[in-house]
Parts: sequence; C-alpha cells; structure tokens
Amino acid sequence: MNAAPVTMTLLQTCVMAVLQAICVVLFVFIIVPLTIYAERKVLGFAQDRLGATRIAGHRVGLTGWLNRGMWRMGKVPFLSYWRGLPMLVGDIAKLFLKEDIVPTKADRAIFLVAPALSLIASVVVFAAVSFYPGALFTFPKIVPIIGGLPFNGCITDMNVGLLFILGIASVGVYGIVLGAWASNSKYPLLGGLRSGAQIVSYEVPLTLSLLAPVVLTGTLNFNKMTLALATEMPLYAVPILFVSFFVYFTCGFAETNRMPFDMPEAENELVAGFHTEYSGMRFGFFYLAEYINMVVVTAIASAFFLGGPYLAPFGLHRYIMHVPFLGAPNGLWFVAKMILLLFTFIWVRGTIPRYRYDQVMAVAWKYLIPFTLILVLLAAMVRYAAPALPVA
Repeated sequence: MNAAPVTMTLLQTCVMAVLQAICVVLFVFIIVPLTIYAERKVLGFAQDRLGATRIAGHRVGLTGWLNRGMWRMGKVPFLSYWRGLPMLVGDIAKLFLKEDIVPTKADRAIFLVAPALSLIASVVVFAAVSFYPGALFTFPKIVPIIGGLPFNGCITDMNVGLLFILGIASVGVYGIVLGAWASNSKYPLLGGLRSGAQIVSYEVPLTLSLLAPVVLTGTLNFNKMTLALATEMPLYAVPILFVSFFVYFTCGFAETNRMPFDMPEAENELVAGFHTEYSGMRFGFFYLAEYINMVVVTAIASAFFLGGPYLAPFGLHRYIMHVPFLGAPNGLWFVAKMILLLFTFIWVRGTIPRYRYDQVMAVAWKYLIPFTLILVLLAAMVRYAAPALPVA
C-alpha cells in the first residue's frame, strides 16, 4: 500500500485502465442479477410463498429446458435452494427478445437516449470506488505489455473521489426525467416529476450526511477517508458517524427509488411511473440502473461508515490492526458489507409500506436536512477538539 508508485507508459496505462474497467463492469453485472434473485428469495420467505418455480412456455426449446432443469433442481437438497436461479435466464432473454416499441408521439431521440443515460451514470461512478487500498496482485513478467505491473483495487485513486461520485450519480436523474418527458404521456410525466423532486430533495441531506466524515477526516480521497474513519476516529466521534450512516442509508432508499420511497413508480396510482411506455431492453436499462445504484449506495456506505476493506468500523479497527488476517485490509470485507446492506434494502421493501408523496417531501425538508446540518456542526466541533486526527 505504501510502495512507491510504478511509472507506466501511455499504452500500459490505457491497457490497465481498460482491464480494470472490464473487471468492475463484470463485478457489477454479476452482483446485480444475484441481488435480483436474492430479492425474490428473501421476499418469498418474508411473505411465506414459493415464488417463481416455472417459466411460461412450451415443453420444447429454451423454456422447456429451463423448466425441466428447475424441476430436477427441486429434488436435490442443496440445489433446491437455487431452484429459481434459471428464471433469471428467462428474464434476461425476455428483455432482449421483446419488441422495442416507441410511442408514435414520443420525442424519439430523447426517448431512446434517456435509459442509456441512467445506466451509464450509475456504472461510471465505480471509476472512483476503491475496493482495496493497494495492489491486488502483480501480473507475471510473461504477460505482454503489462507484465510486472500491479493490478490496483480501484480504477483511479483521485483526490476528489467523493466529489466525483456525487457529481456523476446526480446525472442519473436526468435519464429518468427526460425519459418521462419524452414519452409524451401523463403517467410517466408525473412519475418523472416526482422522481426529480424526490432525488433533488434527498440529495441535500445525503450530501450533508457524507460531509460529516469529510469534516472529520479532512479529505475527499476515497482511500484516505476509509482508512482514517476505520483506524483514527476517537470514540466520541462514533455517535456522529453512526447517526450519519443511518441518515445516509435512509436517503439512499430515496435516491434509488426503493420502498418506502417508491414514488416515481407507484403502481397503484401511476401504472408504472416514468418507464410506463418503455419495453424491451430499454426498460431493462432503467431496471438495471436502479439495482446498480443500490450497489453504489452500499459501496459508499461500506467504505465511509462500515470500514470498507477494514474489518471493524467507526475507528475500532486500530485495536485489531496487528491481528493476523483480521487486521489486514481485505476486499472480501468490503463486498461482504455491501451484501449485508443489499439484504437490508430487500428486507425493508418486504416490511415497510410506501409513504404518501407529501410525507416523502416532509421527511427530507422538515427533518433530515436540519438534522444533518446539526451533524455537520458536531463533526466540526470534534475536528476542532482533535485537529490532528487524519491526514489531509
């Protein structure tokens, strides 16, 4: 982690960046389908139902093969738990094979671009997310171009990483609003306006809740902030971090349009909300963007509040830093914390009903924003009381 930086040529830098981007995209597009599958299983257990165990179709072809496979999986003790997993294959095939319909009176150009805008914004955020503070491994010398070079745990370790994340993540709302407006339909427009108002409202307390760790650590760098919060925070700063985490995670539900803040989609009043007129893979882009944004929220929460690759959060890791294996940073701790928070997303969806729209706005403007301003003030007081906390 503290080794001298390796000098790379322009070609080596480009190849390494491409490889890291591919790995991040693969990670995202593996964890998102598994999250969708886990959501069905968890909600099935919560609501005491089996969920989907068959795929609509004939006994021949892909659907027949998947149905027979799911039937055989149900007879094997261990595989029976994964019985619904082939359903994801059917869902993905359905999105690709469905007809891509564009309404006659829609603004075609914007209608087609909007889903991609939401998806791209949600994926690009991971350019500044650090899964591990250093090199994961070193390429063997026999590898062409990049032989002997380290493969880092992040694409780029920028000084303003958090600012980059918040800036890019806020672009996703444009895809929702533009898609709703371009549909030229009343219900999508209402859903898009709700989404715009909701995300803009909750971005304020979300940013302020992240400002408390920034004030405490004195840096916007992803790795430095994670290290300082896990190892250098005094115990009297723990309550501030804990409450900031709770506020941030609450705002994360609103930013990702998840229950109980599911205003833009609200099926019982808006049919399906902003994506009512979308079909095929363009609907799939919106669908994927929502789950990728959930992964983004859990990654930031894991890094800035739960210790990220360091096992113990809230400054407690300094007590186990010299314990073998547990004291060393590990990307598995980072991913495990993300999975725990993703489970919380699913758990809340199955237990808490949707708020009314006025209640959603009231929670942000009347309670969360004043509350987070107080948290930032308290964080500044702690920083003033212990000015030598972390590095800038």
